[in-house]
Amino acid sequence: MTSACLTDAQLARLRDSAPGAAPPELAQHLSGCERCQSRALFGAERPAGKKREPPKLPSLKRSLLLLALVLLALAAFFWSLGRLTGRGLQ
Repeated sequence: MTSACLTDAQLARLRDSAPGAAPPELAQHLSGCERCQSRALFGAERPAGKKREPPKLPSLKRSLLLLALVLLALAAFFWSLGRLTGRGLQ
């Protein structure tokens, strides 16, 4: 196995071979080479894309509002459950 990337002819041999019948040395190289995988799947090298920004964390105000809504929903659930079972506050 060489460290050089596969040639176009070798990639064509891989594409033309039946599933599971690829030449072992080519398949082994392809399994570990990201550049050759990209060429085999997309036909050419993909241009380097723009890096994504990490997602922003929600603000503290929004987080507290969500927490208050969840607690309110829980309180409403337990209140209605108590009314349905006859064990509500009297």
